[in-house]
Amino acid sequence: MNHMSKRTNTRARAALAAALAAVVVLLAAIPAAAQTTSDKLDAARTRVHDLEHKIEAGEAQLGTLKERLASLSRNVAASSATLGGTRQQLSVTTARLNASEARLAALHNRMRDRARNVYMRGPTSLIDVVLGAKTLAQFSARITYAAAIARQDSNLMFQVRRLKAETTQQRDVQRELERQQASQVASLQASQLSVQSTLAETLSTVTELAHERAQAQQLVFQLASQLGAELFGLREVAGRGMTISYGEWASQFLAATGMPVTRNNLVLVVAWETAEGTLATWNPLATTFDMPGATVYNSSGVRNYLSKEQGFDATIKTLQIPNHGYGEIVSGLRSSADPMDTAGAIQASDWCHGCAEGGYVVSIVPAVEQYYDKYAS
Repeated sequence: MNHMSKRTNTRARAALAAALAAVVVLLAAIPAAAQTTSDKLDAARTRVHDLEHKIEAGEAQLGTLKERLASLSRNVAASSATLGGTRQQLSVTTARLNASEARLAALHNRMRDRARNVYMRGPTSLIDVVLGAKTLAQFSARITYAAAIARQDSNLMFQVRRLKAETTQQRDVQRELERQQASQVASLQASQLSVQSTLAETLSTVTELAHERAQAQQLVFQLASQLGAELFGLREVAGRGMTISYGEWASQFLAATGMPVTRNNLVLVVAWETAEGTLATWNPLATTFDMPGATVYNSSGVRNYLSKEQGFDATIKTLQIPNHGYGEIVSGLRSSADPMDTAGAIQASDWCHGCAEGGYVVSIVPAVEQYYDKYAS
C-alpha cells in the first residue's frame, strides 16, 4: 500500500469515528430532551395542583371571614341601637334633672325670701297680729290668715323635700345611664376594631385570590395543549369569582356607569362588595339580573356572568329598576355623597333590606375608610 493510500484510509477511519461519536451523542441527547420535557410537565402539574389547592383554601377562608364579618356587623348594629337608646334615655333624664334642679332652686329662693321676711318682722309677728284682734270676727279672720301662712310654709318645705328626693333619684339614674353608655361605647369600639381587622384579612384574601385566579387562567392557556383534561380542576377554580380586587372592580364599575370615581364612592362600593362577600363570577354585588349565557350561582338566584363587562351591565340594569329604592343609591353615587348616607340608602332599599340586623353595608363603611389607602384606592 503506497503512502497516499495509507493517508486515505486514515482519514476514512477518522471520519467514521467522528460519525459514530456524533450518533452516540445524538442518541444520548434524545432521552435527556425527553426527560427535560417530562420534568417540565411534572413541574407544571405540580403548579396546577398547588394553585387549585391555594384557590380552594382561599375561597374557604373567604367564606369563614364572610360569616365572621356578618356576625360582627350584627353586633355593631345591635350595639349601635342599644347605645342610641341609652343616649336617648340619658337625654330625657338629663332634661328632667335640669328641670327639677331649676324648680328646686326657685323653691330655695322662696324659702330664703320667707326667712328674710320672718327675720325682718320678728318671730312673734303673727302671734301679735292674732292677739291684737279687737273683735271675734277679726280674731277668726286673723287665725285663718295665720293658718294659711303656716300651710304655705309647710307646703314649701314639703315641695323642697320632695324635689330633693326626685333630684337625687334622677342623678342616680343619670349616673347609671352614663355608666351604661361608657360600657356600650367600649363594646361598640371593640366590635368596630374586630370589623376592621376582619375586613383587612378579608380584603387581603380577596386580592390574593384574584391574583391566583389570574395566574391560573394564564397557566390554563399555556398548558391547554399539553395537559388537556388534567386542567379541568384548575379551569373550574380559575373561572369563579374575579381576577381583580374589590378596589379595582369598584373603580372600573364607577367609570363604566359614568359615576364619579371619588374616595366616597370607592369606599361605598368596596364596603358593599365586602358586605356581600360572594364568589359569584364577575358579580361582587350579587345581583340576580339575568343575562345571556349567565348561570345561577345560588338558591337566591344570584348570577355568574360571562365577563366583567356583562357583570357591570347587569348591575347597572338592576339599579335602574324602579320602585325598589335603588334611585336613592344612584343619586348618592352621582353626587358622591357621604358613604354612610349612600350605605343607608342601600340598607333601606330592597337590595338586602334588614340584612345584618340593619347593619348591612353601614357597619362596614367605617372600616373600609380606615383601610382605604391600601384596599379601596
